[in-house]
This record gives sequence, structure tokens and C-alpha cells, in this order.
Amino acid sequence: MKGLSLINPVDPVQVDKESLRIYEICDGCRRCFNLCPSFNTLLDGIDKNGGDVAKLTHADHRTIVDECYYCKLCYNHCPYTPPHQYEIDFPHLMILWKKRLAQERGVSWRDRLLIKTDLMGVIGSLTASLTNRLMRSHIVRRLVEVVIGVHRDRHVLPFSGETFTHWFASRATSARTAAPGKKVALFASCLVNYQVTDVGKATVQVLEKNGVEVVVPEQRCCGMPSFDIGDIDAIQRAIKTNVASLHPWVARGYDVVVPTASCSLMLKREYPELQPDEQTKQVAAQTFDICEYLMKMKKNGQLATDFTKQPGRVAYQIPCHLRDQNIGFKSKELMECAGAQVEVIEKCSGHDGAWSAKKEFFGLSMNIAKKAVRIIEQTQADLVASDCPLAGLQLDQAGASAHVGGKAALHPIQIVRDAYGLPK
Repeated sequence: MKGLSLINPVDPVQVDKESLRIYEICDGCRRCFNLCPSFNTLLDGIDKNGGDVAKLTHADHRTIVDECYYCKLCYNHCPYTPPHQYEIDFPHLMILWKKRLAQERGVSWRDRLLIKTDLMGVIGSLTASLTNRLMRSHIVRRLVEVVIGVHRDRHVLPFSGETFTHWFASRATSARTAAPGKKVALFASCLVNYQVTDVGKATVQVLEKNGVEVVVPEQRCCGMPSFDIGDIDAIQRAIKTNVASLHPWVARGYDVVVPTASCSLMLKREYPELQPDEQTKQVAAQTFDICEYLMKMKKNGQLATDFTKQPGRVAYQIPCHLRDQNIGFKSKELMECAGAQVEVIEKCSGHDGAWSAKKEFFGLSMNIAKKAVRIIEQTQADLVASDCPLAGLQLDQAGASAHVGGKAALHPIQIVRDAYGLPK
């Protein structure tokens, strides 16, 4: 974007000017038509006004922004991103608008609550049995929809009574003291820590199977959810905390490995932009998605290939935040190393954290997911996989699991763990 930055105060005049400049270019290009709801609203609004972007109302701008769930697919689709002279960064323009709208209209307590993933994770895990039971109650869910605004039909991941970090800390030390060939500081993510703990366990199992020493430093939510309300200050606080914890390990020769795509994207891409200091850049440079890391090991001849079980045919949905990292199809390649036949599904799941949980966007999110499910149906797969557990949940709810014998979607690292014959 020209003359605008996420870390500077919002200038409404400049935001308006830059928005019209970018919208004009988008109108002429239209490559992102049907990519997400925001672009359909934008382009339909331009057409409705005879092609004059200046006639878009403030209400039109608000709708475009509210429908953006920061999948970042448009950034990769766009032929005009930096270093092109147009310097278009549509996702960051949307965050600037979210930051501006937060100041103009305020932020609801629901939206503030939904981004507090660490707080909800701690409470949910401490009360896992009760919370999970309540969230399965139709009466409770209807009440939650009325009071909080979370759609009654939104499937949610159950909380684990034992967090991943507790599991890791309580393991026998002998399991982690073998002489390592490589060293990893695992950034598990709040999602893995409190809900999909088996993804974290599978990550550790596969890394240790391959002679990698694993440590789990202190960490908090990566900050991605705060983009929903344009709270850059909150993200910068998360950056400071996580970089302060991770950098000492990086300085000691550890690589940072992340099993969830949104968090690895944050550490690699967003952190250096929002806190451009040397320590943050060093952490970013040594951060890898888990499958990216294992395929790097394979390239160096360090990956164990003694797989004992065939995964079968896998319908693999590559998450938007992994596609944005431009690392290729490392998860697909890793599953193929394990003997899987992999069909890649390059369609957004439409979940994106809190956005799809909100009652006003739930229906729209499910319509997005159905596009991916239609392709999954055609693959005749044995398993569905996604590197994003929330995307997997969304695909299951949209009907993907029905096409693979009712089996829930898995993370690729779980499929690889199972192919090694390691215990769950």
C-alpha cells in the first residue's frame, strides 16, 4: 500500500484515498472475482454504480471489510503486489479498515471475547468435561447464540482435559534425551495446546522418530485472531512475548517448527512487518511449517522412511494460510513419502477462526466450504486431511466426513505418525 502502514495511526482520509485507488485497479483486473465474499460485494457494488468506485458508500466499505476473514488468498492471486509499482496489499488494506472501524463504531464484547483464545483455552481445559457436554446441548447453544452471537449450529472443537504442554512436560525424560541430529523449538499454538492436542503429540512423535530434539518454550497466542478487530497493539504485545521466548532458542541453534498454518504464517510473515527488529527477523528466518521442515530433512537424506502402514487415498485441503507461505505442497509430498495417494483440494474451507462462528456469517462460511466438499466427493478418498484443524472441522461439518466413511479430517502429521506405526 502506498503511504500506509499497519503500525501507524489510521488516517481516514488516506485510507479512503488508497481504498479508491486499489478498488479501481481491482475493478479493471477482476482476477479475484468469486474468490471470497468481499470481492463479490466490492465488484457488484462497483457495477451497481456504473463503474464509479467513488460512489461506494461508507456502508458498502463496511460490508466489504466485515466479509473479509483474512484468508490472504487475494494476495497470492494479485499480479500487482510489491514490488510492482501499484503496491497492492488488499489483506492489509482490510486490516487498516478494521482498525479504523474499531475506532469509529467500537468493538462488541462478543468480538473481543472470541479472540481471547488463551483465556478460553485455559477455562475450557480446566472445565473440559462440563464445557464439552454443555456445548453439545441444543438448549445451551440456542442460549449462547442469543446472548453471545455464536451460531447455534457452529461445530466447535472439544477441549482437552490435559493440555499439550502438560502432556509434554510430564513425559519421561528418557524419551527426549537421545542424542539429536537436529533441534526444534516447537510453537504448538493455542489450538493445539487446548483442543487438538493429538496434533501436537503426533508432531513430537514424528520429530523424535527422526532423531530431532524437541523443546516447547513458553508461548502465548500468536496474535492472528486480533486481526479480526484490527487490534495491532495486541498483536505487537504477542510478538514481543513470543519473540522474547523463542529467540534464545534460535540463538542456540534451534529451528522453530509450527504445526498450524496460521501461526507459522504469523511468525514468518506478519511478525517482521509489525516488529521489524533483528531478533524478530531471526526468529522468522528460522521458522518452518512442520511438513516443510520434515521435507527439508528428506532433501538432506535425514528423514526415516521405514513406514509400516499404507495411508491409502487422501483428499488433502491445503489451508489458505499455508498457500500464502509459497512453500509448495510439502504436506502432500510428505504424505506421499509415507505411501499415500494424495489429491490436492485448492479451495478455502471458509472457517477462519471466529468469523464463521458469528451468527451473521455462519451460513456464508458453510456455502464456501461446500465448494471444497464437492471436490472431495469426487476423489473417492479414504481420508480427508488439512493442516488447519479448524478447516478440517469445517469440512467435516459441511459433509466431507460422510464421503470417507464418517472419519474425521486429520492433520497430515497424524497421517504420517500413523504410517510410521507409532502409537496414538
